[in-house]
Parts: sequence; structure tokens; C-alpha cells
Amino acid sequence: MSGDWTLCIDFGTAYSKAAAAPVDAWARFNPSTVRPLMLGAHSEQSNAFLLDSAVFIDGDRIVFGREAIHRANAQSKGKRLALKSFKTVLGAPDLERALNANAPASIDPHRVFQMRDLVVLYLAYLLEAARHAISQDYIIAQASSLSYRYAAPAWRPDDVAAPHITVRQLFGDADALRASVGADLLSPGGLSVQAVSDLMSNASAARPLDMGLVFEATAAAAYTSIGLEDRVSHLIVVDMGAGTTDIAALEHTAAAANELTEARVTLKQAGDFIDSVIASAALKAATWARDTDAQSALWLTMMRQMREIKETIFAEGAATLRHEGRTITLSMRDIERDADFRDFVKVLQQAYDHSLSVVRRDAKARRRSRIDAVAVGGGAGAPFVQELFRARSSRASPSVAVRPATPNWAYASEFKGNLAPVFPQLAISIGGALAPDAMLAAFGEISPAGTGQSDNQPARG
Repeated sequence: MSGDWTLCIDFGTAYSKAAAAPVDAWARFNPSTVRPLMLGAHSEQSNAFLLDSAVFIDGDRIVFGREAIHRANAQSKGKRLALKSFKTVLGAPDLERALNANAPASIDPHRVFQMRDLVVLYLAYLLEAARHAISQDYIIAQASSLSYRYAAPAWRPDDVAAPHITVRQLFGDADALRASVGADLLSPGGLSVQAVSDLMSNASAARPLDMGLVFEATAAAAYTSIGLEDRVSHLIVVDMGAGTTDIAALEHTAAAANELTEARVTLKQAGDFIDSVIASAALKAATWARDTDAQSALWLTMMRQMREIKETIFAEGAATLRHEGRTITLSMRDIERDADFRDFVKVLQQAYDHSLSVVRRDAKARRRSRIDAVAVGGGAGAPFVQELFRARSSRASPSVAVRPATPNWAYASEFKGNLAPVFPQLAISIGGALAPDAMLAAFGEISPAGTGQSDNQPARG
């Protein structure tokens, strides 16, 4: 299938994802044209659509993704860490200062890299994984042109230009590095610390990569609203990922969908915060874990199993952890007793109330009687998120109807049952690829097919 295509990259706190769609997909939606990229197909990822957002320096080697997680876990007792929370760096109030800071010794024992260098290294790995995935997808590989976007939280919605320039520069530097290193980025053995250090020191300045920016909650609203059998006039989305919780809203007219920017909110607490609450509750319950070593071992076990534990608690109300012959049972009530968690829920409620009031005001002005609400991301099934919707669904007019996180079109026969189970993780990248240009927070340019570059940048392998 030739033509012009759009690819959106979602470099998440825990996992990175990417998806592509034809540029006219919004106006001519067809589920069969949605193409999630199998970024992790080259590695031992349990889900080929997900790529671990991680970099680890192991001796004289730099490794990425799943291999970085494995090696970091093996050396956790030595207080070694993988760099995982890229969004924490990119969301810093002073972005340039955060990027120019030296990486801590726990991450870079050689003390030769700045945080900027490690972010560039990961983005180079991500771009190479995308290049490999595109080469394996016969439909995208035939595209005449491919325009690139990235999805990000609305950290500073009133100051989009400066961070966007910085992120585009990071991607430009990363793609130049990727062009120099190539497929070795995907090797389990990774790269040589010395070779990378020399390469970065001698590299000439790269041009920023031509990319558009779409806010994550806007992307979520885009994928949720497209392909609806009964399209409503107003939609509010709560997107709880690992690093941030984003709220956004759309208003539909006969001709277009417009974001209600006053309703946009980003909270810098989300799934990772819930993880820490659950782990702290486990430490309190484990009265036998008295010394630091025992507590550290239990914490590590919790982190390795956190995804399953959290999902079980959300779905069933309780979960059991087994550690060194002992069992610990944690319940949703244990989480709800935590003072920090209660404060977080209160702030979340206030943010949602603000956004909903904006949407209701606009809906009333347009004489609409219904608002749709949907929760997406890893926290979509959290009881406190669903209660947020239930408690406010009928308090005022217009009424609020709650939609499922996975839209009906994700079950289409074209996907052979493969998309719907992983849709919540892929939703932002899919929505970012589908969203029309009018929904972008900042813009890029269309690039030659298969390159993702401007004319003066190196081609992608």
C-alpha cells in the first residue's frame, strides 16, 4: 500500500511503542490500515509490540531494552541501576540543565556520560528498532513518504516550542548516532563504552529531526473518538500511564474534532507512584524483614512482579506475593490506607472535576445532552479511576457515559485477535498516528519514505 503515511512514537516511562497509519486515516478510517510496529521482535520481549525503555552500563558495554533490565536486576545488590525514566528527565522544569547534568554513579560508574548522552543513546536504539520493524512490515515499507511524530505529556502546555526544539534535537543526534552504529544497537551485547564515548566526542552537530508533537491525552482522545458507531459531541479522557496522568477532552462538529485546551491537565504521579505505595505496604506487612538487606531483597521481588500484582489487586481486590518461602497478601484497602495515596486521589479528583466542568460548559453552550468518558493507559482498570467516573456520571447535566478503554474497532477481523489484548499499551501511539494535523501541539515536515530525515540528515540505514 503506497501513499503518504504517519508514524507516531510513544517513548513511555516503562515501554516504548510506535504505530503508523495513512495520513488520511482520520477522514477515511479503516481498521485494516492501522499498523502497530513490532519494536521488540528482535529481543526476548514477552510482547513484541512493547520495547523496554531502559539503558544499562555493564562494565565496558552499554546494553538496551530487555537486556538492560536483566543485567540491572542481576546487579541490583551492587546498587547499580538502569536508566529507565526518560520522561522524568524530559519533564524537568529546567530541561537543558537536567540534560547537561552528569549521570549518577549508580547509572554510569565510569562518569563519562551526561544524561543527554544516555537519552540520545536510548533514542538511537528506539529508532533502530523502528527501522527494523518497518523493514519487516511490507505495507509500511511501500509508503511513498513517512512523516514522524512523537507523543508526550503536556508538561508545559503554555511553552511548547522550546521543549519541542530540544526533543527534536535529541532525536536528530540519536538518528545520526544510529546511522553510524547501525544494527549493533539491537545486539544483546550492546555497544562499547569507549567506542560510544569517542563517537559522541567527535560527532559534528546533527540537524533536528523533523517531527510533530501530539500530547498523549490528545492522542488518546483521537483513537477513542474515531470509528465510533454513535459518535458523540464531547469526549473526556483520563490517561494514567507509568509516569504521568493526563486528562484531555474533544468536541466534535460535523466537520472536525477540536481539543478543549482548557480541560487539559497533566499530573506527575501515576502508575510508578502506585507501585511505590504497593511496595511500601508489602514492607509494612513483612514484619520479618527487619534489616536493610532483607527489605532490599523483598523490594526487588516486588518490583519484578509488580505488573501482575497490581493488575490482580485492581481486578480482584487482593493479591498474594511469595518471597523466600513466605507469603504476603496485599489488598486494595491496604493501598487506600496510605496517606500519600489518599492525597493523590484527592488531586486526581480535583483535576477531573476541573476538566469535566470545562467540557460540561461547552456541551451546554452547544445544547448537547451527553458526554462520553474513557480511561486509558495502564491505570485504566484501577478501581479509584472507575469510581471517579461513577461518582460524577449523573451529578449534573449533561450526563456522562463511560466507554471501554478498548474501542470496538480494535476487535476487527483484520487484526486476528492480536490487537485488542494489547491495545491499552499501544493506544497513544495509535491515536497519535491517526490524529489529524489540527490536533498537533507542534509540527514537523514530511520526510522521504523510509528515512524519517530532512534532506541534510543521514538516511536511516
